[in-house]
Amino acid sequence: MVGGFCGLKRNIQREVNRFSLVNLWEFNPCYRGINASEKGLRNMKQRWYWGALLGLLCLLGPVTKVHAETAAQFISRAPQGIALKNAFVTGDHPVGSSQKNSALVISAEDSSVKTQAVLVTSAPHQFGTIWSQAGNEFDLTHDVTTSMWMYFGDKKENAADGMALVIHNDPRGRKAMPQFSNNILGETLGVWGVDNQSKRTNPQEIAATAIQNSWALEFDTFLNKANDYKAAGKGTSFDTKLKGPHIAANYPGEAGSYTANKVTSLLPGNKPQYYFNLNHINPIQGNKDFLSNGRWHHLTLDWQSQSQTLTYTFNDKDPQTEEPLAGIQRSVKLDLKKIDPENTGKATWGFTGSNGDEAANNLVIFEGVPGLVNASAQATLTDLTTHKSVGAGGEVRGDSPVQLDYRVKYHDGKQDWQGIQMAIQLPERVRFTTGKIVYPNRQTQELDLTRMENGRLVAELKHTLTAQNTEATVQLTGTTQNDVQPQPVALTRASFSAINGIATTALPRFKITPNFKLDLQPTSPDKVTIKHGQTTTIKGNVSWPNSIQLTNQDLRVQAQINGINQKPQALTGKVTGEVTYVPAAKSLKGGHNDVQLKVYDTYGNTSQPIKVDVYVIGTLSLDLVRSGNFQTTTLTGQSQANVVREGDWKVLVRDTRAEGTPWQLQVAATPFTRTDDHPLDGQLVYVEGTQSTPISTKPVPIHRGAAMDDQPVTNVTSTWDDQRGLSLNVGSQALTGQYQAEILWSLNDAPN
Repeated sequence: MVGGFCGLKRNIQREVNRFSLVNLWEFNPCYRGINASEKGLRNMKQRWYWGALLGLLCLLGPVTKVHAETAAQFISRAPQGIALKNAFVTGDHPVGSSQKNSALVISAEDSSVKTQAVLVTSAPHQFGTIWSQAGNEFDLTHDVTTSMWMYFGDKKENAADGMALVIHNDPRGRKAMPQFSNNILGETLGVWGVDNQSKRTNPQEIAATAIQNSWALEFDTFLNKANDYKAAGKGTSFDTKLKGPHIAANYPGEAGSYTANKVTSLLPGNKPQYYFNLNHINPIQGNKDFLSNGRWHHLTLDWQSQSQTLTYTFNDKDPQTEEPLAGIQRSVKLDLKKIDPENTGKATWGFTGSNGDEAANNLVIFEGVPGLVNASAQATLTDLTTHKSVGAGGEVRGDSPVQLDYRVKYHDGKQDWQGIQMAIQLPERVRFTTGKIVYPNRQTQELDLTRMENGRLVAELKHTLTAQNTEATVQLTGTTQNDVQPQPVALTRASFSAINGIATTALPRFKITPNFKLDLQPTSPDKVTIKHGQTTTIKGNVSWPNSIQLTNQDLRVQAQINGINQKPQALTGKVTGEVTYVPAAKSLKGGHNDVQLKVYDTYGNTSQPIKVDVYVIGTLSLDLVRSGNFQTTTLTGQSQANVVREGDWKVLVRDTRAEGTPWQLQVAATPFTRTDDHPLDGQLVYVEGTQSTPISTKPVPIHRGAAMDDQPVTNVTSTWDDQRGLSLNVGSQALTGQYQAEILWSLNDAPN
């Protein structure tokens, strides 16, 4: 009677499991006992009494009411996806097959977007498939990107078998499945060959029982590692070379995907038998928590048609926050001759699964269908004070006006994007006051921000996005809250979902920093006079509200000299808030220098500037004077004009006074004489074009200039040539000999 009671409960439970997300035996101690008892009876019949004992405990012990959460309820709290209408359909089963397709499409309850999931398998000895419908095939001739969420139950080391992503051109179409004879083998995952004959040695025979013209990416939650004589032909040996739950790929209908292993019996006379391994390509292995851990797992597929390369990235999005993650990535070059031998350019694609003696809930939620609607969304937060966007990890000050934009874009697709439901989790610590949706046709849709719940803004876009009306921008304005300490703002997600497409985005984490006043007061004179080449020390003191905790390490001095920003310097004084700044002498020009100081902190708060007039007394001097010779001249009895110079003549004037202060260079010279004091019949002159000025013992101005900040040294002789500069005129009465004179250079602080 006791056994009959528990058996009755087991039968009821199996029927319930066809519609519930979680198997009740995972939580009901009575049922778990019966399940364990069945397993014991299969393996060791002499332990039958455990079932009766556990049944008695169930009957006599306290009754625990267990709530079975339906799949529809579970999906409502799962990551968002699309409805599968006109995109995917559960597979058919071949006529005459004893195995029925168990896959179910389940709609979320109380969901405005009508997210749907595929419950591929949920009970022992099931197989399930879901395939793309006509018009939604995998386009092998164009680049394709798509993504989905996958769930493998929560049984960890007690997990059942898993699922497989399959791309195929099997002639059976939506009826494609492994050729099971009697029992469904979990290791096939609904796509691989059936290893159910112990005498079979040819891998091609195994491949012939799989889905043909296919490539599969398996998500295997249970290791089939039996490798003894009794395991041959039982379909429990595909994974003997692996160590844990894994993701791997290969071609199910190809003989090269399988390897035969010979095993012999310890009893004499028994003939050898064979079991097969699956050859796993690019395996990704993990521990018991890798797949069946009670969490949703995100998968992104990226097909590059030119290189015929498929890249798959697993766990690349957080299921709670939907924040992008690095994930685990692999790439494989597909052999299209094996997948598309007729060169159709397309393939049916979807998911398959199968369970053996154990059960698991395997579900898939699609985020998008390639080609149906291709859309994107992007979030941008702008600081309206600085007019700069706030990037990931960026900062914005408290009490600052900000604008948050969500740009939603329809790129292309087989259908228009209509009935778009917007769900935005707004960032905390921002008081939003206005909101609207702006469309390219200049129409706007006002948003009622008073209807937000828990910071979540929900609305439906009134306009369909199409190839002609491609964009919509959700525009929100508000003000950041202010606090005495920096406040981090967590990443927030936004989704724009419709029955035929979904686009998600995230506003990255940022920080709101305190907004307060820094008060800088000078403690040194506001006017200073120094000599050129010297410097001075400018002092001040900065203060801030007592509620703000700052140290000198949090503060920087920003100096500006004559309008040019200098390199910021840290506060190095021992006294908190003490400011000292020593301008570099080379940055100070002659005359008045406008030096301004301000202090800013790590939060971006800046003080008002203090100003100091640093007057630099400059000098005017001849930096270098070097005179040479005049060319040797042959006397002809005729006058000779403009006997040119030879050698390195150089006159440098240095002026470090205030810019624009004039100066004048003058020159005088004694008459040219020989060593016997005989004077030269000739005259030193200064030539400038056609003008020639005699040089005598009285100084004559030959060059005028003014002080320049960026060029304190003037090379007067740099422009001298045969038509300009000092020259010598020789008269007809000149006698042979060597003559010399003294040249006197004088520099005057005189106006031009």
